[in-house]
Amino acid sequence: MKLLIEAIDPATVEEIQSTLAAAGAETYIVGGAVRDEIMPDTPASKDVDFLVRGMPLDELIVTLKPMGKVLPIGAAFGTVTAIIDGESFDFALPRKEESTGFGHKDFNIVTDPMAPIEDDLGRRDFTMNALAKDTNGRIVDLFGGVQDIQNKVIKAVGNPMERFKEDPLRILRAIQFAVRFGFDIEPETAMAMERYAENLDLVARERILAELTKAWTKGLADSDHLVDLLKGTGVGETLFGPSFRPIPIKLDQSTDEELVLGNFISFFLRGGDIERLPLSREMKLYLQLAQDAISGAPPTQYAANHREKLPFIIKVLNSAGFTEEAARADKALSLPLNAKELDITGQDIMSLGYRGPEVGEILDYLLTAVHGGKIQNNFDDLRVYLRA
Repeated sequence: MKLLIEAIDPATVEEIQSTLAAAGAETYIVGGAVRDEIMPDTPASKDVDFLVRGMPLDELIVTLKPMGKVLPIGAAFGTVTAIIDGESFDFALPRKEESTGFGHKDFNIVTDPMAPIEDDLGRRDFTMNALAKDTNGRIVDLFGGVQDIQNKVIKAVGNPMERFKEDPLRILRAIQFAVRFGFDIEPETAMAMERYAENLDLVARERILAELTKAWTKGLADSDHLVDLLKGTGVGETLFGPSFRPIPIKLDQSTDEELVLGNFISFFLRGGDIERLPLSREMKLYLQLAQDAISGAPPTQYAANHREKLPFIIKVLNSAGFTEEAARADKALSLPLNAKELDITGQDIMSLGYRGPEVGEILDYLLTAVHGGKIQNNFDDLRVYLRA
């Protein structure tokens, strides 16, 4: 049997389960750890979450304290976090969510330590995540999650209309899971996603970027599949406007940060409302530089003070199919991008008798000549060209 988590000692998991059992609780491992254990060719999950029945939250905290540090984060929602043997574990009582509106936070959490596990699993988003594993290793699968994993299908638990009405963020979660694992989305689930896509307006920008980031960096990170899903469900246009025309790319041997930045650039290179994402000034700058590059603007105009960013932009443009534009930018890298990089200075120009605004104008003139291939960037050629 594949270990739930290679980085976590299974003995720690067993100790937690036996300690809680001795105190009278019924425990299950739930969610992603169970899903990833079942899914072939998938690395073991890095998180182990426990569902604990038959024990009030205050007793759960007391029982966990001898094993490590207990953080009552989420106690109001029936959950706590404990640091045990240097690892973080989440513990939750059985819960139900009662919707109070359409927003991601518009619901009440109702906890009941004696509620059946069926109640808790029934509130989850997708069948593959509505799985539990008891202390004997038995998989509790009430909604066909194992079969859906085998069929490579993302399917909502119960009525998909209700699931996405409860929490529109699940629409993006469905997409990122499908991209991450190479799954398709079950037709009724996809229809419900399209129906409630407009409710994504209620989701915080940070949550939207977080789901896109996972789709761009985790698992298969299939950018083509992501673009197809955003188009097919209408989610892309609903989120980022009618001008949103994302381009799928593949960046080999890149860090997660580069994958996020590169995919972001390619997704919005041809348009889209970037204000729907919480972007850093750096991300916006990279996108603007790439857009300037494909617009045909002179490199001396858009990249004069950003030479260090050009190599990555060139890499993204090549991957996005803008090979001619990438070649122009690549050629510019071998040339001076601003007057300070010319092999002649303002002092040199002044020594020839020029003064005031003329000095700057002459430097710009020489820079244009170098980029036009009329002269080389060396002092003698620049001086001779200026006197001609």
